[in-house]
This record gives sequence, C-alpha cells and structure tokens, in this order.
Amino acid sequence: MHFPPDPVKRNRLSGHGRYEGQRMKTSVKALPVIAAFVLMIPTAIHAEAENTQPATDAATQIVDAATAALMDKTTAYIRDPATSLQQVTVPPPSVDTLAPCQHSPEIIIPGQNRLLVGNITVKAVCREPRWSIHAKANIRIELPVVKSARTIDRDQLIRSDDLVIQPVSLNQIRGRYFAHKTELTGQMASRRITPAQIVRPDMVEPPRIIRKNDDVMIEARINGVTVTMKGMALEGGAMNETIQVRNSSSGKVVKAKVITSGKVATVMP
Repeated sequence: MHFPPDPVKRNRLSGHGRYEGQRMKTSVKALPVIAAFVLMIPTAIHAEAENTQPATDAATQIVDAATAALMDKTTAYIRDPATSLQQVTVPPPSVDTLAPCQHSPEIIIPGQNRLLVGNITVKAVCREPRWSIHAKANIRIELPVVKSARTIDRDQLIRSDDLVIQPVSLNQIRGRYFAHKTELTGQMASRRITPAQIVRPDMVEPPRIIRKNDDVMIEARINGVTVTMKGMALEGGAMNETIQVRNSSSGKVVKAKVITSGKVATVMP
C-alpha cells in the first residue's frame, strides 16, 4: 500500500534537497582550489629540497675554500697590507663527476713550515658526500723592500737619497730586509753595496764616532780614582763598541769602550 507523501514532509524534503544541491555546488566549485593546493604540495616540497642543496658546484666550492685558506695562511707574511701585494689564484679543477659538498670542503695545506709562495698543491676534502681531490694554486706575495739607489761604498754613511723602496717577490728575498728608509738612514755601510741591491742588516753597522788612528782620551778607573791619559785608536768604533787603543805614554795596548766622540774607557779583563 502506498500512501501519498505528506505535503509538509514533501516541503521539508524539497527544502532539504535544495540545501544539499547548494552544498554540492559549493563542493564542486571548491574542487579546483583543492586540486590546485594538492598539486602545489609537491612543488613546494621540491622547491624546499632545492634550497637545501649547495648553491654552487664542487669546482667552485674548492676554488673558494682553497683561496680563503691560503689567503688566511699567507697573511702572516704581510707587514703592511696597504703597501703589499697578496694574490692567490686557484684554477678550477676538473671535477665533473663529483657531487657538490654539503659543507665547505676542508683544505689541507702541505708543509706547514714551508714558505707558501709560487706554485703549490693543496688537498680538498669533503665529508658529505665523501670525496677528496688535489688542486693546484699559485701564491704571489710582493713586499716593499729597501734597495740601494746607487753604489754605496764601504764605511760610507747612508743617506735617504741613497735608497729606494720597491716591491719584491717574497721568493726573491733571502733572510732579513728593511721596509723603511728611516731604518737605514745614518747607518754606515760595512761593505760595498751595488745599485738595485736589497740592503740586508749584515751590510750596515752603526756609524763609527772614532776612526782608526784618531787621537783619543783614555779613562781608567784605578782604586776608585779616575785617571785620564792620551792615546790613539788602533781601530774605529761605534758608540759602546769595544776597540783597541794604545797608551801614548806607556805604549801599552788596551781594550776600551767607546763612550763618546774622542773618548774611551778601559775595559777590565
């Protein structure tokens, strides 16, 4: 037996049907947005994954790390950065098969006590992924060095215009050197210095204020009493330097310290 539908119930059903239809329409409209959001998720994840990857290739990483390490290591050679040249060149190595390092590669510099100048080889080590490779580098260091501007004869007092400052490659410098003219002005050449020669400490000495065969006054302290006598210098000497002098009265040769121009004091044996 079928009963006709209740009009009130029918109206409720009709209203409910319209509501469901509207909700379904809304859901259908939302589908493209949801689909787009779902499609964006892999893209966002992929983009984030790309951001976690190293920004450069392995060759660039090696060049940057080696350059920084060698610049830091060779800074100790530089007295005055404003007047010196410090240049490190690292050619990109052939590492097409190496994956980029997750962190900056470690650079191992051979021969820690070796003078780092000219062509050298360093080792780049990556921890993740694991690989290591040798890379070539060239280091150029130029320092301001005092040279002779002209010939300086032995026993000649050095003036500022006798000198010139020029950049010199570090591998051409042997031993100690001077970087400022003021360190040498007023000193005396202990040997002949040729033009354009690097002036080293063993080439100069303090100026002699007493020269060989100069007449001098010899002071001697005997039993608390200072005695002065005439003498002659048998060799030249600078301030506080010990030289040999001859007592003009007795002819005896004694050692005496230069205390001022024309005056010496005997040195007790």
